[in-house]
Amino acid sequence: MPTVRRGDRCIHYVHAGDGPGLVLVPGIGSGARLFGTLPRRFARAGFSCVAIDPVGLPPSTALAGPYAFADAAQDVLAVAALLPAPVTLVGTSLGGKVALLAAVERPELVQRLVLLCSSAVASARAQRLHRWFELLATAVPGELLGELVVPFLFGATFLGRQPNVVSDIVAALKPTPESRVLMASQARALQTFDGEALLPHCTTDTLCLAGAEDLLTPAAEVLATQQRLQQGRFQLIEHAGHSLLLESAAAYEQVVAHARAIR
Repeated sequence: MPTVRRGDRCIHYVHAGDGPGLVLVPGIGSGARLFGTLPRRFARAGFSCVAIDPVGLPPSTALAGPYAFADAAQDVLAVAALLPAPVTLVGTSLGGKVALLAAVERPELVQRLVLLCSSAVASARAQRLHRWFELLATAVPGELLGELVVPFLFGATFLGRQPNVVSDIVAALKPTPESRVLMASQARALQTFDGEALLPHCTTDTLCLAGAEDLLTPAAEVLATQQRLQQGRFQLIEHAGHSLLLESAAAYEQVVAHARAIR
């Protein structure tokens, strides 16, 4: 079982491939399982790819206190340091905020950054959304979570074209007690997180991808993040929602091209 220790924290990850390092950082309440077969897919594209199980989600160690973005970023860096350089961090939603912090902390290690449907600029709408996630984690029966979340995880195009896949995802979204505790703690941390001051200090070459059909992180919020970066590029992915790498082949190709520095 591949793990790395950082003090009293043990971070588990899955790994596939050889080549330049690429780290997948999951969104709220999620771990490596979120990315499915993507590590192997990136491995076939020539990368040494890892996907992280954050502290709080077994087999990583349990949360010892409230979720802290700074600690999560250091965990990501501990895993990234094991990989061949140059390293690209790919963070989805909440994971994008973690990846941004890591890139600001260690620009010599993180040479490229991808933010998938992720905004570091706080808004009143986003704070209400983060409170919604906290209530989902604490007040909604687990067997209902998939039904309530899935309409927002995917765009209208994917929901219309892949009803059987969506039904399978609903059936699979049965949160564990640990994942619910993690989601609630992350949602509380999101309600006070504002990364806007970090953005001018990020010198990493950054690709910001937004789904045109995303209801959780609208494209305008992703664009507002990109506009405050020193080296940021924005790309809108049509016919896709919040789960870009699952919904869109074009999004995957954009990530690969950016990690290879193809322009």
